[in-house]
Amino acid sequence: MSIEHGVALLIFIGRLGDVWSTHLLTPTMALEANPLVRRHKIAMFALGFLLCLVPYLDVPLGVMVAVPSFLVSASNLSRAWMVRALGEDEIRALTRRAAQRSTLAHALALVWGASAFFVLAAVPLWWLAADDDVAWYFANGVALYGLIFGLYATIAFVRIFDRARAEGSAA
Repeated sequence: MSIEHGVALLIFIGRLGDVWSTHLLTPTMALEANPLVRRHKIAMFALGFLLCLVPYLDVPLGVMVAVPSFLVSASNLSRAWMVRALGEDEIRALTRRAAQRSTLAHALALVWGASAFFVLAAVPLWWLAADDDVAWYFANGVALYGLIFGLYATIAFVRIFDRARAEGSAA
């Protein structure tokens, strides 16, 4: 198998994992952090599979694309048990109650701290892989996941805290 095919297969597996784990985590997309996926689920999932073409254009960039899908799938699966046990509505209610007892600034500070640690996890690999393009792009994939995580968590928290505030003022 060529390296291009192998990396394309890894991206395909990562995308399958992302789609499958997202459906396990939030079948109705009520908990989906990405607003485009939440609104256009089928189109966005289908477009995501076009990423399988990236290694045919640039193998190291394909490695960078593969990494976030694996990390997203892992994150989704780690949280899916609770959502499947309690249901999306109860998780949304629990999250809103937590938002009513906290502040958006506190939630964002912690999520941005987590995002920063994902980016920092790439630093040793960047440093050690200075002359290895594939490893350098793998590190970029880890860092990209950290940035994606921070972005979508921020969007989700702003939405959650807005709803919690609206419920609090309506009560």
